[in-house]
Amino acid sequence: MLPRFTALLCLTLGSLRAAVPAPELVFAAGSDWEVVSGGHQFAEGMAWDAAGHFYFTDVPRAQLFKVDRASGEKTLVDAATGRANGIAFGPDGRLYGCASGDRCIYAWDPATWQKTKVAEGTQSNDLVVLRDGTIFYTEPGTMLVWRLAARTFAREIAAKLAWGPNGIAVSSDQRTLLVAEFNGDTIHGFPLDAGARVIGPASPAYRLAVPSDGQGRLDGMMTLADGRLLIGTALGLQIAPPLSAPAGAARLIVVPSPQGRPRNNYVRVSPDGAWLYEAHAADLLRRRLRPGFEKQ
Repeated sequence: MLPRFTALLCLTLGSLRAAVPAPELVFAAGSDWEVVSGGHQFAEGMAWDAAGHFYFTDVPRAQLFKVDRASGEKTLVDAATGRANGIAFGPDGRLYGCASGDRCIYAWDPATWQKTKVAEGTQSNDLVVLRDGTIFYTEPGTMLVWRLAARTFAREIAAKLAWGPNGIAVSSDQRTLLVAEFNGDTIHGFPLDAGARVIGPASPAYRLAVPSDGQGRLDGMMTLADGRLLIGTALGLQIAPPLSAPAGAARLIVVPSPQGRPRNNYVRVSPDGAWLYEAHAADLLRRRLRPGFEKQ
């Protein structure tokens, strides 16, 4: 078991002032961190299939793993992913992933683990799949966000940026595309129309805490049903209030990476709402959440 640590409740967004211990806001009483998988070079993207089995990647080793829901047994399902990074299941049941080494977006069939290129000529980092099957993904090197149309995968530029993007998510109502500015403190929100197209310029959606050097390292993230944002950062996990939170009532929770681990580079909550999962390069951890965390 890993030693307990202190979560921080930041009462002033964008800073670490007025921080007080607040682990009870996040984790179940008596819970501790558990190692899901260790010994990796850079563990990254996380996803669950409809049966509740867990998947993640080791980017530089070009590996994709499956962890069985019942037994916890880990299986290597693809040893040549093209440096797959962010992954997500689509409504068609396939697993989509950003394979920058193969300059493509792959779709894996979980029945056979055969993969198909659905987009080529791109060095993607992270992606999000909407309920209708539309895919948005980030391309940090070109400072672009791309859109792949549902079913046809026709590709078009969704947004041209003046900063390097990394993590990407969508709001709980799927009307705002959220893109993390990797080396800053801002999650930018792009409005989406009913056809899942960007229809206007971005505006700051969330402001996060950053270290003294200002390099937030804003990475893999997800939104909860109530609109809160969970994101891996240089400071660890950050939990930002909903976009609709009244001014002055918002609170930002920062959970430092446990036991001096490097930055949190990806975060997810399990489909049953019971566990928080974090990626810290060499290993993947999980910790039991407090009852009702997703509804607080």
